[in-house]
Amino acid sequence: MLLTLILVSCKKETEKKIELAKSEFNLKADITEFKKKITELDTLKIWFNHSVCTYQGAERIEITKESDLIKIRTEFKEDTFEENPEWKVVYEKRIPITDTIWKIEEFFKRNIERQKSEEKKYGTLQVSHNGIKVHYFTKGLIDLNRFLADYYETMKMLHPENKNNIYGVEISEIENINNGEIKETELEPE
Repeated sequence: MLLTLILVSCKKETEKKIELAKSEFNLKADITEFKKKITELDTLKIWFNHSVCTYQGAERIEITKESDLIKIRTEFKEDTFEENPEWKVVYEKRIPITDTIWKIEEFFKRNIERQKSEEKKYGTLQVSHNGIKVHYFTKGLIDLNRFLADYYETMKMLHPENKNNIYGVEISEIENINNGEIKETELEPE
């Protein structure tokens, strides 16, 4: 006797829609509140051109969120004195989302009028997120120096060690270099 066994299975399949997590961060709208608004899915990239006159240098910063911390990783490249310059990590820091010492968002607010330029394609400062970019432009050497000074003071709050003086040289350091022999020059009226 041959026994045939037939199994019938009824399996009710339910369609599950898997929804991938998606960031709601909008760079242009949220740049002045990014510490609160970025998620762990977001990466902000900042590129800053430190070049003035014959000095050539650039900084790139990557900002991400880890739980309730903001992670900041900074690299710097100096082109002036090196034949084959390489990006070097200057610092990597983690700060709380509620941090009030690093006032980069206020820096972005103070400089909002710099986001427009008809003359230049790339700004002195560029912030990017998911292909969207915001540029900050300067006009002329005096304006560039003011912008650099504002940026340097803002960044020194995050990184007071100022390794390799990427955020400018302190006046006291210049005095030490010159052994305190800073001379003032008086201009005679013509």
